[in-house]
Amino acid sequence: MRVITARIPDEMFEEIKEIEGSEKIDRAEATRKLLSVGIKEIKKEKALELLRGHKVTYRKAAEMIGVTIYELLDIMEKEGVGVGYSLRDLEKDIEEMK
Repeated sequence: MRVITARIPDEMFEEIKEIEGSEKIDRAEATRKLLSVGIKEIKKEKALELLRGHKVTYRKAAEMIGVTIYELLDIMEKEGVGVGYSLRDLEKDIEEMK
């Protein structure tokens, strides 16, 4: 593990303390948890941006986020990103797999 040091606003520090209490974890664990959530969110935003611009495949976007393609499709639906994959496409793919 590595050690990092960062200066944060007092309000953010208070929010971390609240998380410590509500999650019943120490400050280091709360900070790691927040960083993990933040990193995943930033990766998700970047992957969706690339998908919107047709710069990556579904597989690559799912890999970037660390989810399955099925989970990616769910994320895309929730975020309002057009799938570009119709029921007809699905039926064709299923037929080809037989």
